Amino acid sequence: MRNPLTRRVRGKALTVLCTGAVLGGLAMVQPAQAASAETCRTLSATVNNSAGQAGGHVQGTFCINTGSYSAYLNSGYYNYVEDYQADGVAARAYVSHGGYLNGPLATDSTSTPGGTQLGSWESTYFGSSLRLYVCLGTTYPGSAGARCASSSMSA
Repeated sequence: MRNPLTRRVRGKALTVLCTGAVLGGLAMVQPAQAASAETCRTLSATVNNSAGQAGGHVQGTFCINTGSYSAYLNSGYYNYVEDYQADGVAARAYVSHGGYLNGPLATDSTSTPGGTQLGSWESTYFGSSLRLYVCLGTTYPGSAGARCASSSMSA
């Protein structure tokens, strides 16, 4: 003859054991989800014109996925390039990621109040660092006579 108390205790022990196994399995899933995070930063740079005055400015918030090292411009922020001087030389924004230069993402002259929005950008290359440039005139980063300033980030 079996004791009804023993049967009840065994049933509860089995329930506790199964519940613990399910919760333990959920806890094991969480670290895998955190493996692919993003590093986001707002970058800005100001370039001086030939007279030594502030000639143009760029600001953009970029994110790099730390798992895949892909990058994009976060459109949840106002990302812009702005030309400060009415000298006939426009300010242009460029971005370098994975060793490749993209742009100009936008061009602004002083006739545009508040600057020109950069729009959207997503890299088709992979890399753990990114650099945002602002250049004056038609030159681009690395070209002869380029007047540029930059800011960078790493994942």
